Amino acid sequence: MKNGPAVKLPRIASAVAAAAMAPAVLLASPALAAPAAVERPAAPTVPDTDPAGGGQSADKPAEDPQAAKDLAAIQAILADPASGPGVREAAEKALKGTAADMRTFLEVEWAKQQFEDDLVRVAQIEAAGGPAVKRAAAAALQAGTREAVTAFLKEGQHAARFEDDKVELARMLPGAGKGITEAVNKLLDGGTREQVREFVQTGQHKVRAEDDRVLLLGLLKDAGPGLKDGIVKLLEKNPTPEELRTFVTKTQHELRDGDNTALIRAMLKDAGPELKKAATAALAGTPADRAEFLKTGQHTARDKDRAAEGGKDGSGGKDADKNASAKPSPQAGTGSGSGSGGGSAKAAPAGGSGPLASTGANAGVAVTAGAGAAALGAGAGLLYAGRRRRAAARG
Repeated sequence: MKNGPAVKLPRIASAVAAAAMAPAVLLASPALAAPAAVERPAAPTVPDTDPAGGGQSADKPAEDPQAAKDLAAIQAILADPASGPGVREAAEKALKGTAADMRTFLEVEWAKQQFEDDLVRVAQIEAAGGPAVKRAAAAALQAGTREAVTAFLKEGQHAARFEDDKVELARMLPGAGKGITEAVNKLLDGGTREQVREFVQTGQHKVRAEDDRVLLLGLLKDAGPGLKDGIVKLLEKNPTPEELRTFVTKTQHELRDGDNTALIRAMLKDAGPELKKAATAALAGTPADRAEFLKTGQHTARDKDRAAEGGKDGSGGKDADKNASAKPSPQAGTGSGSGSGGGSAKAAPAGGSGPLASTGANAGVAVTAGAGAAALGAGAGLLYAGRRRRAAARG
């Protein structure tokens, strides 16, 4: 079969436009190979008897050996999963026609329709592929020849997809757990095209599920009540890899923020002016704002309250000490990473815990009580001295 001349750009554009309307011939993954271009057999051969058992039109009788061979060849094309919609439509039309129509299909229409289907397939692969696949597909469409299109479908798309898959492997490493890290490094050091494709498509999910389980078990130690309850319930129901991934990347952060919010609200009861102001702002802010408040903001606000209270009456931060019992959540971090690492910063205990200063408010009370006792002692002395003088005069 001779290859046809290069198609003109308008014809390529028409085929690419048809890709948007053609039924999908690929699986969802851009990496799955499209069927290679089907080449017309040079000389289809079948037994000299009619395999269809009759039913042919009057001008292609069963005793015509060539018509029987053409019929069998067209039926084989229809049974081939690589045949595209254009080829199938033309083949079915030929079967309904005359023996001459079948011969015309095999000699002319088959190659023409196959090339049109291949152009559509390349356009579909380009739309779903990664950067390297897109570049290779665009080059084949730009060349516009049967040779370029067939070469892309048979080999070019797979080589380009291998390049995209290795880039995807490298993207998995930052923040990855032990299992993913080991598997990815092994594949990057010498994995075959097929091994890398299988891991990117399916293998990574099983390995990451094990990493996620280890991560969640590690979070239990310092988790707040809401997060701890969520982890326990998830692990008890034997979750799928997808459920584990969703919890690690999304749910755990929502539950942690809920714990942080409850903790900040509890601080408001006995908070000083600055602490109350900062806590209110954190509650109105983002999860990151609340985590930052628990980590550092609350302590800065408490220091301001203590300083202001000490400047008024020398109490050394009376109201701040009332908040000493409000302990911040140990899970004060935002958890904003990819979910494959673990842990978050612990917030320091709230408020000051030292005794009242000797120069504070209680010191003033002690001084007043001492002065009263001294005055009572002086009065009793004077009364005793007077009685002695009167007794001496009588004697």
